[in-house]
Amino acid sequence: MYCLTNCFRLLLVSLILTGCEARLDLSGVNEQLARPTQRADLFQAAAHDRDTVIAVGGMGAVVSSIDGGTNWQRTTLPDNPFLIDVVVCPSGQFHAIEKTDGLWSLQVDGSWTRKALPEMTEPQALTCDAAGVLWVTGGFSTIIHSPDEGENWDFWSLDEDLYLTSIQFVDLQHGFVTGEFGTVLLTKNNGHSWERADDLPDSFYPQSAFFTNPTTGWVVGLNGTIWETDSGGLAWHPMDTGSNTPLYGITGFGNTLVAVGDNTTILYHRIGDPSWTLLDDVNQSRTYLRGVEGIGNGRFVVAGGGSLYAISIPEGDALASLENLGE
Repeated sequence: MYCLTNCFRLLLVSLILTGCEARLDLSGVNEQLARPTQRADLFQAAAHDRDTVIAVGGMGAVVSSIDGGTNWQRTTLPDNPFLIDVVVCPSGQFHAIEKTDGLWSLQVDGSWTRKALPEMTEPQALTCDAAGVLWVTGGFSTIIHSPDEGENWDFWSLDEDLYLTSIQFVDLQHGFVTGEFGTVLLTKNNGHSWERADDLPDSFYPQSAFFTNPTTGWVVGLNGTIWETDSGGLAWHPMDTGSNTPLYGITGFGNTLVAVGDNTTILYHRIGDPSWTLLDDVNQSRTYLRGVEGIGNGRFVVAGGGSLYAISIPEGDALASLENLGE
């Protein structure tokens, strides 16, 4: 009898406490999940074609806009691959690569399909030349290319144990690759052969590079330095950035360059000016920025750790402005 009485009392107290407990408010969680970007996103790269803009990152995250970056939608690729780069070919087709061994291609129906890359050590960068040939750089100084959207691949390597971290073609003939230990590779015949230029000063490790033509280019890296060449990579000189923050990405559009890096650092530069300007209205945090893409009319999309921004950089002396696209 005693046991039954106490058990009844415990049950009654439990029911009372349960009835008094407020319902869990999940509105904030649901609002966050409905956004195109999430706090845990690790965006790595962005690309655009006309009004279509795509950014990719970890856990298979793909965010896209078809109206020049105004509205965004989110897609998660099967098996959550870690996407490290994205590019658009002259045909208008987008391709992305995984950190391991996959090439993803966007189809006309909006789906993504995957093809396996040939065995290589950790792909690092992806580009598409003026003829629609895909190029991938990776570990062990390897460059592979495919003329048929990933069906077949050809190899080239320095046979040295180093990572090649960027690749770009500025026209059908001229291309540049940069990598570990200050490595700079050049081609003047559409990648049929590559020659090694003098290494960057102090074995500078470039994280990203951008060239406007066969002679003029810039590289960024881990100590905040930006090196510039006006001799096609034969000689380099440092530019004043006013920062020692690691920089991970650089691109240009028109007369403007944008570089991004750690602690949500954004620098911009109007070609011909002596120095770079720090965009100071960003909420500084410990997260990084890596992907940056010029989309026209002085606008750039910047992507990183849980972040997706649009920068507007007007002509003349007017200051740049920033918009958070993830809100």
